[in-house]
Amino acid sequence: MRAEVNAPFFFETEYRQKVEGAAERHPHYGPFLQLLADRLNQLTRVTGAGGTEGAQTVVTVELTPGKEGTRLRLTHAGFASAAACDVHRGAWPMILEHLEKPLALYDGP
Repeated sequence: MRAEVNAPFFFETEYRQKVEGAAERHPHYGPFLQLLADRLNQLTRVTGAGGTEGAQTVVTVELTPGKEGTRLRLTHAGFASAAACDVHRGAWPMILEHLEKPLALYDGP
């Protein structure tokens, strides 16, 4: 991946509901729309069944410096249906909680 506007990205997440269950793999792909260093990342995101249902959604991550660290504001819009939106609304808190620990340890370049 190249962090450039219109450059494509691809990544896969692995999700395991139960310790003994098989992991589910979810591919994600799309182009970057806006990149402002240390301020804003905006990208489109397409996943299949159980995700965005093939719709090209837009994820915007805004970063604002604060006294106790960086405030992150995430918006995700453009879902094909209310049901797909609800699935993501329920998943994002878990995803952000999972990311909080490694982000808290990161001191930057």
